[in-house]
Amino acid sequence: MELALSAANYLSPIANALVYLNTTKVHPVWFPYPLAPTLHALRVSMGFQSHARRSTTPHSWGTYLTGFLIMAWGGGILSHLLLGVPPPMLYSFHPAINYISVHLLVTLVFQIFPDLLNPQVLDTILWPLDALLRTNSVTSLLGLLDTPNVHPEYQNSPLAHLIVGAIVSSGGGLSAGTLDVWSPNWTFNTPPILRAGAGWVGTLDVWGGALVALIYSSTTGHKAFTSLHTYTTLLLSSHTFSLTRKPHPDSDFPPLSALAAKSLAGAVLGLLFAARVIKLHWLPAEKVAVTPRSAATPMKKGKKKIQ
Repeated sequence: MELALSAANYLSPIANALVYLNTTKVHPVWFPYPLAPTLHALRVSMGFQSHARRSTTPHSWGTYLTGFLIMAWGGGILSHLLLGVPPPMLYSFHPAINYISVHLLVTLVFQIFPDLLNPQVLDTILWPLDALLRTNSVTSLLGLLDTPNVHPEYQNSPLAHLIVGAIVSSGGGLSAGTLDVWSPNWTFNTPPILRAGAGWVGTLDVWGGALVALIYSSTTGHKAFTSLHTYTTLLLSSHTFSLTRKPHPDSDFPPLSALAAKSLAGAVLGLLFAARVIKLHWLPAEKVAVTPRSAATPMKKGKKKIQ
């Protein structure tokens, strides 16, 4: 119990920020949408435009808006369809109004002040917000696992929780990268996480989302993670980690509340996002050795040996 209370005290600023993002509206009358999806649209628009600038050919309005929506909604739509729950984007006009209006406004701002679109500066300043928004999205979708529409096999499977977390976190970016929606002429490419050199930085959105799901579902005592919770509490109550061994360790480490679990997951993901920003924008780039063209594929090597 002492451990849970101590964690709650340290995580209270993150918890307060999550509550604020989900309960505060941009404007109660003129723009009655919560800050969380609005800021998510803002950050996705920044990322989309940063990639789109690399293209020398201008986008059509169709590719510009649709590509942005794929990047913003890909993870949400895929995860909803996986669970058999209708995605709000497909039955309500409000998500489209919220996201498209923000995207158009951000586009106008960067057209007037193009120097403001600096990924190094923006990522460095806004990584805490990115971690909060990503954590909020993952944990919100995990809450749908307990709805009656979802198959019990998904509800009781730890793997399903991890997959949902990974899809919510990375589905939009992977869909955008695979379809190359940042260019005016879309093409089907290898998913970014499968390309050479992706590393932990390029795959963080995938396994980071799964990690958030693991932390959230296990610390809230979800039935899919009952065995993990039991073994964890036994380990934390052992002589190795505790000065006094308790007779009933389960009672000493009760499940966290949903908000506390969100905060803990957000704190962990925030550290990972901070490390990624440092790696991408502030550490010297690693030198990549140039491989001779004749040795590009194992098949070519085999043919040379036969000859």
